[in-house]
Amino acid sequence: MDTIFTLKIILLLIMLFSALIGFAKWSDFKYERRQNRRNLEERINNLQTTRRLTSEELELITPYLTNKKLVKPYKLQSSLVNSEVSIIEGDCVRHSLYTDSKETEFYYKIDGIEVLFPYHLQLFALDYNVVEVVFTSRYAIAVSFNGYGLDTLADFSDNSNDENNKYGLSFFSNLSRTIREEEYQLLEPYLNDPSMVGPYEHGPSLVSPTVSVIVGSCIAINQSNKRNDPIYTYRIGDTVVFFPYDMEQYVEDINIVQVVFTEHYAIVIKLNQYDLKTAQQNQKQPNLKPHFAKPWESQKAEVELELEQNLTDANDSIIKIDKDTELKSKFTCEIVEQREETPLESANRSKKNNGIFAAVFLVVAAMLFAKYWYSFDSFLPVFIALSLSATAFFYFRKAESYTLDVNHIKTKIRHKNEIKNQMIVGDDLTLKYPAYWAPFLPDKTNENIDMDIVANSKKLLRYGNSLSISREIEEFGPPKFIMRNLILFVTALILSISIFKLVNITDNLTLASYPFNDHVSIWNIKDAESLKNSPIKKGDLVNIKLNGASCNAQSNMYLEHCDKVFINEQTANNAEDASFENDLLYAFFGDKLIETARDNDVTELEKQLNNRKNTDYNEDYQFGVILTKLLHIDRIILTVDESCQLLDEDKCRRAKQILLQTIKPTASTLDQWPQLVEYSKQHPNYEKIIVAGMLEHLEPQINNLKRSVLSYYLEKANTALTDYQHSAQSVGLALANTQEIKISYPDDEDISLTETYYNALLGKGGKVKVSGLVTGVNYQSDNTILDLTINDDFLYRFHQEQLLSFTSPIFIGISIFIITALIALLHGITICYKLIANRQRKNKIIKSYENKIT
Repeated sequence: MDTIFTLKIILLLIMLFSALIGFAKWSDFKYERRQNRRNLEERINNLQTTRRLTSEELELITPYLTNKKLVKPYKLQSSLVNSEVSIIEGDCVRHSLYTDSKETEFYYKIDGIEVLFPYHLQLFALDYNVVEVVFTSRYAIAVSFNGYGLDTLADFSDNSNDENNKYGLSFFSNLSRTIREEEYQLLEPYLNDPSMVGPYEHGPSLVSPTVSVIVGSCIAINQSNKRNDPIYTYRIGDTVVFFPYDMEQYVEDINIVQVVFTEHYAIVIKLNQYDLKTAQQNQKQPNLKPHFAKPWESQKAEVELELEQNLTDANDSIIKIDKDTELKSKFTCEIVEQREETPLESANRSKKNNGIFAAVFLVVAAMLFAKYWYSFDSFLPVFIALSLSATAFFYFRKAESYTLDVNHIKTKIRHKNEIKNQMIVGDDLTLKYPAYWAPFLPDKTNENIDMDIVANSKKLLRYGNSLSISREIEEFGPPKFIMRNLILFVTALILSISIFKLVNITDNLTLASYPFNDHVSIWNIKDAESLKNSPIKKGDLVNIKLNGASCNAQSNMYLEHCDKVFINEQTANNAEDASFENDLLYAFFGDKLIETARDNDVTELEKQLNNRKNTDYNEDYQFGVILTKLLHIDRIILTVDESCQLLDEDKCRRAKQILLQTIKPTASTLDQWPQLVEYSKQHPNYEKIIVAGMLEHLEPQINNLKRSVLSYYLEKANTALTDYQHSAQSVGLALANTQEIKISYPDDEDISLTETYYNALLGKGGKVKVSGLVTGVNYQSDNTILDLTINDDFLYRFHQEQLLSFTSPIFIGISIFIITALIALLHGITICYKLIANRQRKNKIIKSYENKIT
């Protein structure tokens, strides 16, 4: 049980912590989108156009105005603001919202405007982009992107729901189409002649006619041991590619490549804007390349010359040379200076402890208390006190002061990842930067930039002369840190709810205050008069052991499953109202009322009827019937008659008719009933041969009459007992949560229901034993007790003395509840305040940078 409780607490902590973080990210994401909407409205109001949308472009974007799936996760807009084409310029940034490590929403933004890219035009993104767009009321739709039109990838279908990284660093997109006949014919020489593919292992056929798209930078790998005479193969990402018709000369920093696959490599059929036909026409040396000549000789020679001259800012080579070429990396990271962080820089991190140890010991204290609530182990309060002391110690304990090392570096940005708020500089150094710096940091730089970074965590503290953590803190103050508050808030909130339910604060508040006052008493009650006159109040503990108990007659005629009992040892004035006619009940419930027999008289009569010799019986009996002898007819008649005197005539009419038809078939009218009764009184134990089939009608009527008589007596007794239980001398007892109270009788006698009623009215009811906490009490006008509600939980029955001490589980539980509730309230308010303050601070910082940089 303890293990399960612990796991539940941990699981709830994790879930609440994740939910709060997710909500914060979701709020930021939605806020950014609202700001983008305002930017879009401002742009539309000040619209500057360059041309009108052509009919071909309108036809291509029409599916993106009618199909929700194509624009997902954007919200479908079915119409354009107008057909005017405008130009926006700037960095293309993908903003994403993650749920459970999965991207659930995203959008692309250029110059503060959300842009929808039809037909995967986002694959052509550069460091700086020029986009032709038309506007809807929520976003812009790109009609050309860095010179690439809508028809560039219109033939490709998307085979996956996974979204590709905008810059990719070499990856497959999930676009595909079928190779065209003209393209295949241009590739045939390279499929048929192994000498045309140089150092590549020849692939004589295509794996499939599917054309795929690869995006990324191209790497040349030297396959020769001779430095002065290299032979290259090429790779984009993990894919080995072959360039027919000298297409490698068209390689750029980031390439959009259409390829088909052989068994050993991929063959390029279009590189950026150059297709096979264009490459064939532009090929300077159409002859074969048996040695696979060196590519970009001029660029490589220039790089080697600059390296020899120790120039650190050499121009980027378009294609990255693999380490086998023995060239050093052109991306360097020079540490100019090492120093300690300044006081302003140190203010960017929390100086308090993270609150984890305080939260852990608070959870431990709550778990120990839960165990104590059920076990009453006398040693546990000591450990609870130690855990709470440890909680207080770690809560107020200051974190150790330390100073971080800062490196002043000069380097270039190779790549920026706005999803993770990271950028790669130098050879392979990953730096973290504040999320709100993203719009002001370039995606890539060609010049070395001065930066300050934290040595161990690689956090960016300063970028050039434009972005600086120190200046932010100096102008706008340090940020507010909420992680400590969040951990303590979630922990304390869960624990306070759990303890509130476990301890039942509402009922136990008075009992918990006993160590500071004497308002709680323990009552031992052994007679009804003491119970009636005792000054018992809510919050007291009682031990009741009394006779004269009866089940609540008003809600339960059969006195079963008692949700409430009444105690009264005095004899009722109307006890006789519950008395029963014993002779009548004995007749019904004692020996069998209807008795029959088949003797010689019956068989002889049946023979005579069959032979038609006994004419005296022909009026009452028909030929061939089965007969039987009905015994003690007088007892049946008199019992029915006596019962009918208690009941309405309607309940007896049918029984009388059936009985008359059974005894006197030829004279069975109701006016014969008084004569039949009188005859029965004068002739005891008389009997008669009857038709046996009549018993099938008679017995149900007698049973119905029996139930009516019993109901009559029970209703009469129930009324009498109800009045008795609500008399001034009675006291009602009920258990909390409508539990059943058990009434025991002397020696567990199996007494009848009628006897139970009669004994209760004589003040001789059963015995009841109840112990627990009084959760409710009602008084009569003379201040005597009318009824009590008692919680008979194990805690209140067997540990009453201990409940009135400082080691009381209730006192300890309410103390822990107060502590956790105050912690939750304090840190909940603090979190709200800090979130608002941080948002305002961030907005001021962003506005400041916008004014300075732009």
